[in-house]
Amino acid sequence: MKEGGRTGIILAGIVGGALLGGVFAWLSSARTDEDGETALETIGPSEYFQLGIGVLTLARQFQSLLQRKL
Repeated sequence: MKEGGRTGIILAGIVGGALLGGVFAWLSSARTDEDGETALETIGPSEYFQLGIGVLTLARQFQSLLQRKL
């Protein structure tokens, strides 16, 4: 793969990830429960850890998919 094409793919991934993260943050901060707490205030450290593991698993599966296509 050309170096310029790889750079474009990486930049597209960065921009896409930033936009997706921003949308998720906006949606989760806009919701409140009956006590007036936002959804982000009710999430504990274990949920953040599970979310991080899920993102890493998704990245690993995506990389595996790309390797099979080559």
